[in-house]
Amino acid sequence: MTTANENDDPDKRTPSPADWFRRIGLRFDPYVHLEASSDPHLSEYTVHLDVFRVALDNKPTIIVAPPGGGKTAMRVAVTRTCWFDIGGTYPFPLPYNLGMAPLTGKPPTATQHLHLLLEAGTCALLTGLAFRPERLLRSSDATIRATAAILRAGLPGPLDYYLTVLRETGTPAGLTPLLERTYALTAPPPPDVLHLFCDALADPGVNAMRGQVEDIFQAFVEIVTGALGFSHILLLIDGIDAMYENQADAQFAARWVFDLFDRAEAWARSNTFIKLFIPDLMEPAVTGYLHHHTIAARVTHIVWNHDLLVSMLRKRISAASEERFESLDAISTPALTDVERQIVANLPPLPRVALQVTRQALLRYAARLENGGQLDEDDIHHAIAWYRHHAAQQPLASRV
Repeated sequence: MTTANENDDPDKRTPSPADWFRRIGLRFDPYVHLEASSDPHLSEYTVHLDVFRVALDNKPTIIVAPPGGGKTAMRVAVTRTCWFDIGGTYPFPLPYNLGMAPLTGKPPTATQHLHLLLEAGTCALLTGLAFRPERLLRSSDATIRATAAILRAGLPGPLDYYLTVLRETGTPAGLTPLLERTYALTAPPPPDVLHLFCDALADPGVNAMRGQVEDIFQAFVEIVTGALGFSHILLLIDGIDAMYENQADAQFAARWVFDLFDRAEAWARSNTFIKLFIPDLMEPAVTGYLHHHTIAARVTHIVWNHDLLVSMLRKRISAASEERFESLDAISTPALTDVERQIVANLPPLPRVALQVTRQALLRYAARLENGGQLDEDDIHHAIAWYRHHAAQQPLASRV
């Protein structure tokens, strides 16, 4: 079976990835997910950069990288780290995707931001608790009722609908495409525990919390950092790239976050900290606003080098092969060694580009797989030439 592939030349046809990756001993395609938030295996091969720790701590932070530089991958990795288990003290990750804000042609107002944050926060909380129900089930009845009231106030749909989805599917994975796909966590609970969780939240005597959105969001913050046991809240703000790409104006796009930073100091007093992920071209506009308004925020950069990119590519082939392969060298000709390093040595130091080119080399190799053979130097040279050809026409490393 063959299929057209968006990463290949338009006139080329290659074997379906679902077919040829299995035939070379991989359980999944480790290079196909260029958008980190859609990769269910991301936690299996995350490269922990030095900057990772600053995304978890209790200080307002701007995290900068070029398009394709791993911003969304870091945000997703932070999210999944915080929910790794219920032991210890972790922050609560609240993913806020500005790309999902209503397309009105102007930034959300401060109140609109709060509505969107409350919705994003309750989506994340319900999904996370469904994966780790013990965090709720060990709480008092009063905490469970308060949690249900806040969920009813903030979720985009009725809480009872989402509980029905959980009961019918028997897995919290049924919620992730509906509420928060970056919360595709590992080790879901057994169905019987999930049913106990649903029963605990389904109390018909609990109504949605009423009041001003500022008060409801503050109640959300207090229960998350209080009774539910999280150390602080991370406002993981991403997606502003979409504003920049659509408007082609970094200064205009930066206005989407100005109202958020105006609240940064007040939020910090409530253990809620902005972690803003932005492309490098927007850094001057955002930092200029903060400097002008004397708003304190640390600025840090995601920096990749060839060694880190090699590690990333090798972690992926190892995970996909269940550790049978430590490198693409395992499927290469004897003349081709240190494959990953040969690939990244000829590319900009960006993870998305490295993934695209590696996959392109494998697709070319797979096209002749039925006739035998191994990955060879021509496959690598072809993939790099393909990248250079397309990079000359338009940037390959789009939003990540």
